[in-house]
Amino acid sequence: MFSKKKLKNNLRYFNDLIFGLFLFLFATQLGNHFFLNFSYVNGVRVDYLSLILYTTDIVFLVLFFLNRGLVLNEIKKKAKPILLFLLFFLINALISQCPALSFYRFLKILEIYFIFIFFKNFKNSRVVLISFLLGGLFQLILSLVQLYQKSSLQGIFYFFGERYLSLSQSGVAKASVGGVEFLRPYGTFSHPNSLAGFYLLLYFFFLTDKKFNRFVFLKNLSLSVFSLLIFISFSKAATITYLTLNIFYVIRYLKLKCRVCLLAKIVSIFIVALIFLQAKTDPLSLEKRMVLFKNGVAIFLNHPFFGVGLGHYLIYQAQIPIKYPYFFLQPVHNIFVLFLAETGIIFFGVVGYVLWQFFKKRLKNMAFVMCLLVVLITGSFDHYWLTLQQNWLLLGVVFGSLF
Repeated sequence: MFSKKKLKNNLRYFNDLIFGLFLFLFATQLGNHFFLNFSYVNGVRVDYLSLILYTTDIVFLVLFFLNRGLVLNEIKKKAKPILLFLLFFLINALISQCPALSFYRFLKILEIYFIFIFFKNFKNSRVVLISFLLGGLFQLILSLVQLYQKSSLQGIFYFFGERYLSLSQSGVAKASVGGVEFLRPYGTFSHPNSLAGFYLLLYFFFLTDKKFNRFVFLKNLSLSVFSLLIFISFSKAATITYLTLNIFYVIRYLKLKCRVCLLAKIVSIFIVALIFLQAKTDPLSLEKRMVLFKNGVAIFLNHPFFGVGLGHYLIYQAQIPIKYPYFFLQPVHNIFVLFLAETGIIFFGVVGYVLWQFFKKRLKNMAFVMCLLVVLITGSFDHYWLTLQQNWLLLGVVFGSLF
């Protein structure tokens, strides 16, 4: 009897350890790219069109094996809606130009769904907090060094997914303050905006979810680390969202009897955010986003019912002339237009309806509302919630935990 109990405790400890490793590696992007015929646009190799096996995918498979019972139970409970969704995605894949690419995106949807199930049932909030905190500290140190030396570090950091970066590179994200130009830090992300969005969602998740309140020191340290990462990314969309939602949170949810204290908190948040908003980034950023938005709408109107296929957006984007060098390699910076263009109005409407029925019961949950607003606001100005591994999988963790 004792040996069975000890074995059960050891398995639980090992499971928690794998969960912790999984979350620590979330911000990394080391993976093996498989470039097939459809991965090239006008002779240029495009990461977005490649099939990628990430380190986090391998750890996910271990977690799936350890927690496969949870997945099977969930599927048994909701067999009909799950099968309906799978059928829609499979139809989308089969009628697309490159079924292998659509099927790969279909597998990523399954992956995030299983992650959602895992974290809906994972109760060790201390592991979640410590793992993301350690990952955040790692990203902060790496980002500060990148900011200081205006280039990537490479070496061992390559094995965490750090890309080669230099201020002299064309297309690299830059900013300037007082006429001094510097590299916007990437950490181990594909872009500083992706890094900012990732830690913006984690910031409001830890800030508002009550299960983290008992770890006061770890929670406050995490919030400080995540805030610094958001600021030094110089992402205007993330910084403005951070400022707006913090003020909303202070006024709506934070119970401060002292009005002077309330005002001081709002002013301090505003001043700090304003300092970083003064940095000058790409002056054509808004113009480029508008061009991509118009192109995204045009692609949807040409394929209104079933879309162009999951993961196919850039194949069709490349057929539209754009005056910016290599800018056709970027998806539309709006997750709603992107999903609409790839899936079509029928499936977009079905998903929208199901998600609304699912979410409307939880709109009284402060943490859920704040995290949902982060995704909706930043997703209106960028695409990383649908296209990049780190941000995509984080959605499963956060909303799974909140359920």
